[in-house]
Amino acid sequence: MRTETRKSMEMLWSAKWNLPKAAKYCNLSIKEMKITFNEYCHFYPPTYEEGSVAESVDAPDLKSVEN
Repeated sequence: MRTETRKSMEMLWSAKWNLPKAAKYCNLSIKEMKITFNEYCHFYPPTYEEGSVAESVDAPDLKSVEN
């Protein structure tokens, strides 16, 4: 895999880039990027644990927000 393609896959996998940005970076069409990323997802296991809940550091505590 070319280094540009690998970087695009890693950035998509970690949700740091969107699909059009990743496709443009490695000179692929959006359709080609969708196909390539779909194959990439089948070969790499998820990086989260089952049952875990992601928490955002910047998100406000909704219980403390008054209406």
